[in-house]
Amino acid sequence: MINNKMLLIGATINLLLFIGHLLCLACLNTMFEIYGIADLMNHYADTYGKNFPYILTVIIALCFLACAIYALSACKIICRLPLIRLGIFLIAGVFILRAFWGISMMMNGFTYLELSSTSTSMIIGLLYLIGGLKVLAEYKNEK
Repeated sequence: MINNKMLLIGATINLLLFIGHLLCLACLNTMFEIYGIADLMNHYADTYGKNFPYILTVIIALCFLACAIYALSACKIICRLPLIRLGIFLIAGVFILRAFWGISMMMNGFTYLELSSTSTSMIIGLLYLIGGLKVLAEYKNEK
């Protein structure tokens, strides 16, 4: 029985984001246009090489996978990773900060795509924060 549903949900969302980013590799330019970053990615491709946007997307996907693996480890579904409590809280902090950055960027108007990505970041951050607090409480009970 999984005793930390918050982290399990966070891991699931991160796994979906990982898979989604990998699937986007097939139509990356179209996805960049949808997200409104085509000009930026074209600039990066011109500056750093045509494969740079693909490499960047894979790196981002792997970051989502790492977040999911840490949550699964904290849930004791996979082997225990080092610095698990610190990792969970750092992940929570990164997602929450990403959400606050997104909110600040949307002050003068926003698209629903921006709203959804900012909301998703906040949800994941809170799932990891609440789940991390439960991991911390369990750790204190073990001592």
